Amino acid sequence: MKKLILLTTLLLAFACSKDDEEETFLDKYDGTSWTVEEDVSIDGEVADGGGVEIITFSNGTYFYSQFVGGGGAIDALGASFDCMQYKEGRNVIFGGMELTYKILKNEADELLSEATLLGEVIGTIKFTPQGENLVMTETSIEEGIETAILIPSDSSYDDYCN
Repeated sequence: MKKLILLTTLLLAFACSKDDEEETFLDKYDGTSWTVEEDVSIDGEVADGGGVEIITFSNGTYFYSQFVGGGGAIDALGASFDCMQYKEGRNVIFGGMELTYKILKNEADELLSEATLLGEVIGTIKFTPQGENLVMTETSIEEGIETAILIPSDSSYDDYCN
């Protein structure tokens, strides 16, 4: 009888153990929004001309969505842009340009994605937690490495883009 109870206890222990993988970045930050921490110049003017940038993460089709508006929100083609959504795979942006995004890491403390254009890697973007904030590190062929601090935001992509 004792062996049967021990065997049943062991089977229950294995049946109840968690097989779940560690929570991913997108699981952890699903539905959260962030804004770029603004640097203020000596004159008290916002360095980017007063623009707003909001990033909202999702564990759905689009892994992150970005609103950029106001101030100097002009892309490389000279067009004003506001609402962008990024999904893994093919993305059509700026009126027809096709970029492909691949998630390289989606771990609890890091989200790393890579962008390609016409089969060539053009850059990466990495998000890592730092206390209550996130560090966003963008690496591109043209701009090199750029880092920004993202702080929690009460506004979301949907507030501006839906």
